[in-house]
Amino acid sequence: MKLPISIILGLIMSLSSAQMSAAESKINVSHAWVQEAPPSAEVLAGYMDLQNQSAQAQTFLGARSSDFKSVMLHQTLSKGGMTHMKHSPRIEIKSGSTLQLTPGGYHLMLMNPKKVLRQGDQVEVLLEFQGGLVLPVKLKVSKERP
Repeated sequence: MKLPISIILGLIMSLSSAQMSAAESKINVSHAWVQEAPPSAEVLAGYMDLQNQSAQAQTFLGARSSDFKSVMLHQTLSKGGMTHMKHSPRIEIKSGSTLQLTPGGYHLMLMNPKKVLRQGDQVEVLLEFQGGLVLPVKLKVSKERP
């Protein structure tokens, strides 16, 4: 099956603009870590700071990782003395602000690790943003925030 040249050019332009937005995103990631857990743990938590240094808001949609069966963005909430977690399908990071993924707040739920993770190990997580931006981040396994 042959595609018209206009469709091929459109696809190339789309890929170029996605790469352009990745280069211009100005999202700075720091303090990226995974809290060490017992070897039998089926769920781990990932934390980091996402600083939006661009002139426009960025929408964080979640993450994925080949080191885990699934990854979800959650928020820990307390209500009436009870603590529970709520799935967050997206979070807007305003221009010049920082989204902190921390214990007791927003965090990545890293479910069903494919190998035992010990202090000092690293895992790669791909952060996904609206508009097609995907940022690879290495999270260091640690007992506490590095």
